[in-house]
Amino acid sequence: MVERNDPTVAAAASTRVVTVVLPPGICRRCVRAVSRRVSDLPGVVSLEFDADVGVLRVGGEVDPAALRRAGLVVCPAGPACRRCG
Repeated sequence: MVERNDPTVAAAASTRVVTVVLPPGICRRCVRAVSRRVSDLPGVVSLEFDADVGVLRVGGEVDPAALRRAGLVVCPAGPACRRCG
């Protein structure tokens, strides 16, 4: 997991998590590229990639529409999804 160093922002935004579905079999290089793109979005506090499931969990007050504009697929069920959770 990658976290930003500002503890006040991390504490305030740690409860909200947006789940991004990644293509199956995505390579490390592509994960790094996606992570760089997502980490630059406003409100992102943490990133957690689950290679077994193929999801990226984005913590913070990030707008799901901004993730969609970045070309990513946001899981509509969120963290409660049986596949992603």
